[in-house]
Amino acid sequence: MRTVLGAAALAACLHFPVARAATSNDRARQALSLDEAMARAAQRSPLVRLAQKERDVVRSLRVGAGVLLPANPIVTFSAGGRRDRSASVPPANGFEWLARAEQMVEIGGQRGTRLKEAARALDVASARLELAEIETRARVRAAYVGMQLAEAQARAAGEREALGARVLESARARVKAGAASDVELHLAEIEAARFTHERLGAELAVDEAADAVRALVGVPARTTLELTTPLSPPAAPARDLDAAIAEAQARRVELALLDAERAEIDASIVRLRRERVPSPSLFVEVAGQQPGQLYAGGGLSVALPVARRNQGELARARAERDRLGEERDVTARAVELEVAHLYRAVAAHRLQSTLWSSQIVPAATATVELVRQGWTAGKFDIFRVVQVTREAEEAKKRELETLGALWDATIALDRATGAR
Repeated sequence: MRTVLGAAALAACLHFPVARAATSNDRARQALSLDEAMARAAQRSPLVRLAQKERDVVRSLRVGAGVLLPANPIVTFSAGGRRDRSASVPPANGFEWLARAEQMVEIGGQRGTRLKEAARALDVASARLELAEIETRARVRAAYVGMQLAEAQARAAGEREALGARVLESARARVKAGAASDVELHLAEIEAARFTHERLGAELAVDEAADAVRALVGVPARTTLELTTPLSPPAAPARDLDAAIAEAQARRVELALLDAERAEIDASIVRLRRERVPSPSLFVEVAGQQPGQLYAGGGLSVALPVARRNQGELARARAERDRLGEERDVTARAVELEVAHLYRAVAAHRLQSTLWSSQIVPAATATVELVRQGWTAGKFDIFRVVQVTREAEEAKKRELETLGALWDATIALDRATGAR
């Protein structure tokens, strides 16, 4: 399963990011809330747009299904000359011709079955469109939160860079006063440079995450996004596990899609059975023959369904219907297991996130300041400062990663339960 931070790299292949400092002056700025991002993506996401066009293609099937006549009329005209050597009186010599008009008609209601089959195919396409919309909303939420987490990482990296600058300044002052050696100064320089490197990398990650959001909501590449929805832990599920599984079984679009596909197969079977009813052809003939004869008549021709009765098509349709029924049972079982797993994952990540945000990170941050003050006062060496600073840096990263994992599991749980 992709993490929320992984979703931030969705559009890295579409636009190679450049440093924000080099482009911030010539970029337009746009405020964007999470609700606005999902609304824009519902209209501009490539996934949704393609699904809409596919539904339009399926809708066009009704045009062909609704034709009144199953075939074009057939008009035949033949002409020739007769030469009579039979010694009949009068002799049958001269020009002869034949004209015939034929039209096939349906008497078994085949047109209605074709229209119903087209309607069921449209239901399938509509379910696919709904699935694309739900998937797009999940991707937008993941990309939006991924950009927020990247910005939080960048802010934390900036704070560490400022701390490194203060430590470096203190180290220079201590060396100048003779209270420390060049070893401490060089170590402080290394840490300050490393913090700057981390800050630049974090800003690059923000640009990559912003590209993911731009690609989904259809914002120009040179637009600077300002996310207005605050980053906070997602709300806890308002239902127990059994209720979540029941909701998933009732609302999951994949199950509805399989039901729609099976209904389409049922409609195809009805059409194939109805097409076994012979479609007669009505015809009218007019002929001019010698000597001086004129014939006019009509009739009915029928293709008897003896050898060809849609046996192969019906057998394949029945097998496909059975396969879809089996696939639905398997999918329903997989949905139940997925919801149960994600429900437990959300609970575990929530506890982890609370531990990091309420205990570990505040304690690590406080320790850094205390050790730095102790080092300035000569109670600790700079190695202790470097150690606790790196521990605090790792704690902040783990806090944001855990928050991202919580959001990832929550988005996946909402997706699994069919939440709109």
